[in-house]
Amino acid sequence: MLAYSIIILTFAAAKLREVKCRGVRVTVTDAALNAFVDEVDVLEMIKKGYGTVVGKQMMAVNKDSLERLLAASPMIETVQVYYGLDGYFRVKIKQREPVLRVMAGDGYYVDKRGGAMPLSSKFTSRVIVATGNIDKTFAREQLAPFVKRVAENAFWNAFIEQVVVLPNNDVVLIPKVGDFKITLGALENYQGRMQKLMIFLKRGAARGGWNTYKEINLKFDKQVICTRR
Repeated sequence: MLAYSIIILTFAAAKLREVKCRGVRVTVTDAALNAFVDEVDVLEMIKKGYGTVVGKQMMAVNKDSLERLLAASPMIETVQVYYGLDGYFRVKIKQREPVLRVMAGDGYYVDKRGGAMPLSSKFTSRVIVATGNIDKTFAREQLAPFVKRVAENAFWNAFIEQVVVLPNNDVVLIPKVGDFKITLGALENYQGRMQKLMIFLKRGAARGGWNTYKEINLKFDKQVICTRR
């Protein structure tokens, strides 16, 4: 099998030296989730950063250079480039996946790995929005992991729309339904307070109506302090 594989690879390499590039075919694996980058963008990046590849011998085009060029895009997480015996380069792209949109300064996203990425004029990701006094380190190291956990929970993902960060880094949650705010407080050890909130929303607020209160405060131990309208 080893000898057979070596023969096949040698044959393929020899054939590639004879093949001229006919074009580039791009696959964006997560296009249904995000639309920061598409085939047109990738072809433009290659043309601008590498030059024309069509008409060149396939082996004369350095696929590693193409990968490095595309991977430099702030919207791309991974990229793989393959030679094709049919004369086409195959480019497989995976975009970065934002979990949080920070509306401070010029604004930016934080992706699922905690990296900052710029906003796009082409596409707006439907993720939780954060406003207020937000330090980028706090956004990446504390706020994004919290929001990621929120998005992974079906109930919270459907309930929470916005996060407001106060000057002391306390967090206030703005729900999608009702006209009230939820003061969560500091993000350290927030899990117990979120569980307390879920119980209150299901057993208390649901019976009394969403608009009974203007604030739900979770900062106090073993208590939910509500301020009526």
